[in-house]
Amino acid sequence: SLYKYYLHNTSVSRLHRQGNKNLNYQRHYIKITRLLEKLNRNYADKIMIYPEFHQQITYEALRVCHAVRKEPDILTRQRMIAEIFTSGMYKRLITNVRSVKVGYQALLWSFRLWQWRDKTRSHHRITRSAFNLR
Repeated sequence: SLYKYYLHNTSVSRLHRQGNKNLNYQRHYIKITRLLEKLNRNYADKIMIYPEFHQQITYEALRVCHAVRKEPDILTRQRMIAEIFTSGMYKRLITNVRSVKVGYQALLWSFRLWQWRDKTRSHHRITRSAFNLR
């Protein structure tokens, strides 16, 4: 990990979120994975991109996966899974793996998310309903 989080009892990271609050919070981590990948891509010809830079993207993506598992509301869980697939985060999860241990976790979570997804509707349609789009 490139950096460690300082967590204390009043930390925002320790708040228990459920439902839409959790969904909105996880969207930030999905965005973080996208921005970290963009940084790696934009600076690849200017600086040396260490494996840890890629690994950090995978760690942030795994954080979202764990949040999916802990979400008690089934509808919110389906929306989170749909956003993971729609945003392309599941691809970033796999393509930025740089170690065997994390690779195993990423493949395991990819399989779980694929199993847990709502098979009756497409992930694009579920995501659109999360944003109340027609």
